[in-house]
Amino acid sequence: MKRISALAAAVVMTFSVMTACGDTSSSQSSNSSGSSTSSASSASSAAAGESSNASGGSSNASQKSSDILVAYFTAAENGKDDVISSASKANFNGREMGNAAVLATIISEKTGGDLFSIKTVKDYPLDYDELVDYAKQEQKDGELPELETSVDVSAYKTVYVVYPVWWYTMPQAIYSFFDKYDLSGKTLIPVTTHEGSSMADSVDKFKSLEPDAQVKDGYSVRGGSVSSAKEELEKWIDEQG
Repeated sequence: MKRISALAAAVVMTFSVMTACGDTSSSQSSNSSGSSTSSASSASSAAAGESSNASGGSSNASQKSSDILVAYFTAAENGKDDVISSASKANFNGREMGNAAVLATIISEKTGGDLFSIKTVKDYPLDYDELVDYAKQEQKDGELPELETSVDVSAYKTVYVVYPVWWYTMPQAIYSFFDKYDLSGKTLIPVTTHEGSSMADSVDKFKSLEPDAQVKDGYSVRGGSVSSAKEELEKWIDEQG
């Protein structure tokens, strides 16, 4: 398993406010590139209104249909409560979804990429204040939460990774995702929601954790603007070529 160096250093701002809980969400797992069961689903399923989220550690998805993977993490799909903070969700196509899930769905529908929900074994609190404190402590401890869902990444050439910025860096679940999979040789694109910190240290972290991958600058949007970001996000995708 790859070791994530300087993970604890990402938390030097422990007494700052948590930025970009634009999406309510954030142990150990072995490095398993290409060996796990796929739980990614095609964009066509999402467009049809079917659940595109992997449940449990097993697959409920069809065979891989694209060389693009759209992996996303949202507390809204990792919570232990029924109530999702209104600051961390958006209405999209008549459904209330976590902000990261909205962006991931837009990317999937635009690119034809396969959706994959990064889910953790443990639950996260969905109350905003509780989640802020929980994420702060998780980062302070340098915890890598165990992932419940898995995907075979071997045939994907491009991987979008979508998540909220928490405490000026990635949620710990995203660190777990990088720890679990070898993404060498792939194009990696961070996409974040935030409340003032934009991409934070995302690009630098991607390059540090996956030095043999091509990392693009990515896209970021405030959590409160997610529901109206479709046109802008699709234009940005077109500009990527």
